[in-house]
Amino acid sequence: MSRFSRSLIFTFFALLISTTVFAQPKTNSPYSRFGLGDLLDQRFAVSQTTGFTNAYHDYYHLNFQNPASFGHLTVTAFDIGLYAQNSNWEDRNSTNSNWSGNLSYISLGFPMLNPVNQVLDREIKPLKWGMGFTLQPYSLVGYDLETISDLENVGEVITRFRGTGGTYQLQWANGVKYNQFSGGINLGYLFGRLENARVISLNEVTSGYENRFNDNINIKGVTWNAGAQYDFLIKTEDPRFQKRVTIGVTGHSGHNIDTNTSQFYERFNRAYIIPQDTILNTSNVRGSATLPAAFGAGIIYTQSNKLQLGINYDFSAWSGYENDANPEDLLDTWRVSFGGEYIPNYASYNSFLKRVRFRVGAFYGRDPRSIDGEQINQVGATLGFGLPLTLARQQVSFVNLAFEIGQNGANTAIKETYGRMIVGFTLNDNSWFFKRRFN
Repeated sequence: MSRFSRSLIFTFFALLISTTVFAQPKTNSPYSRFGLGDLLDQRFAVSQTTGFTNAYHDYYHLNFQNPASFGHLTVTAFDIGLYAQNSNWEDRNSTNSNWSGNLSYISLGFPMLNPVNQVLDREIKPLKWGMGFTLQPYSLVGYDLETISDLENVGEVITRFRGTGGTYQLQWANGVKYNQFSGGINLGYLFGRLENARVISLNEVTSGYENRFNDNINIKGVTWNAGAQYDFLIKTEDPRFQKRVTIGVTGHSGHNIDTNTSQFYERFNRAYIIPQDTILNTSNVRGSATLPAAFGAGIIYTQSNKLQLGINYDFSAWSGYENDANPEDLLDTWRVSFGGEYIPNYASYNSFLKRVRFRVGAFYGRDPRSIDGEQINQVGATLGFGLPLTLARQQVSFVNLAFEIGQNGANTAIKETYGRMIVGFTLNDNSWFFKRRFN
């Protein structure tokens, strides 16, 4: 194993530990009051730009959305992504904006059978096997809201809602490829903590009372996802620009996860700055939750080293969501995305711009949550660039930039308009599992 490979391993586990222990994303999203919070995009920088997931595979990049793609991986790939987002919120009475950002993903994938060994042995095997690990934020809770109302015989009532926390998902992927068919499976572990609080202030009551409600939910459970892909090859005169049409599907059943809830409710007298009464105090209340079954399909036309065009569809049955700790009614979701990638001249020696991968995409879909009975819709467009880098020993790597603009809830009383930037770093190495030969 090369020094570069050892550096990849050290960096991966160092960031894995630091992300789990220290990273805490910040946001102020009123939508995150519902369900598990805002569901974060699980795609990497390349897929976030083009919309490709179910049918996408590449020699250099990882795709955990469909584990079958790991059967096509020919080099070790270390992928890390970060994002920054500016959101503007509008309702009937006010507007608000905030910045947020965090680590999007940290991943490592590698072929279990090194293709360089097969070339040196002059034995090209039809079976290929790839494996990978990733840690990603799955959902994010962050809100600080206030409502004011007048009640008869009580006066002004101020209710403040606050929430923090989120969930993460650690996944292990395996994918195998035989001729034009590939299949794979992800096994994952979902974990996290959601903290929700309400403070109801009765300002005009003698001495001023507050009712404080704190709910903390710990979540953990095993998840899985399976996928398959098939390449229909198209004959071409130039082997550098192989043409193919790839069809991919993914899916999983509902996931049963465990919850552990603590609740502390109290009545507080602000005049004496002391609790007046404890309404409820419980801890370690064990329960369960069910995350939805999901299905996805996609198709991509590829001209290797030149062009990709594709369309993708995903569906999740969030109407089957259940949570003993916080029962809620959510709705089924779907999303259609399409896009493409173009490389002017991948082998150009005198023009870096011609080797850049230009990407564009768009999407439309539905969120599982609703506002005043109206399901939140989602629409957006993306633009991206894959900047190739040549590292030591002529290893090809990439800096992937993605820019996204979109709207959530344009059909509801609360609308979000946002702009997001994603930066992904893909470092590649082909020396893993390489057999050294000595004469």
